[in-house]
Amino acid sequence: MKNWIAPTKINALLEPGVQSFDGMKARQALIAYCDRYQKIYPFEILEAPLEFLTNNVSPESKQSEMRALLRLAAEEYCIRLNEIAEALLEVIDTRAVTASQAKKIINHVFEAFSCNESPEEFIPREDAHLCQQLFGITAK
Repeated sequence: MKNWIAPTKINALLEPGVQSFDGMKARQALIAYCDRYQKIYPFEILEAPLEFLTNNVSPESKQSEMRALLRLAAEEYCIRLNEIAEALLEVIDTRAVTASQAKKIINHVFEAFSCNESPEEFIPREDAHLCQQLFGITAK
């Protein structure tokens, strides 16, 4: 997979030592970011896992069911669905993401966007959105 975030501001913001990083808040922001993609380019199979991750009030027994749905989605014959499912699989069992996990998740979402839009269209827009969403989380 291409490293979509290498030339972005969010990549620089997530470099070690540049800013402090709250992995729990970043996890929620990244789930919301995947949900943002879902609202633009929806997949029915992702509705329940995103609701589970967004609301975070479902019983633990639902977690394995949601993980199974995401694994199924990650193996479908649709690259953009695979990428969003992989991004969500990265957070489903994690309470707090690391900066490197955040980069990986963002890169998956950017890969999904690349299936629908040119890099010139989505990278500046999404980079600005992520910087705005994560700045308060990473600010010193």
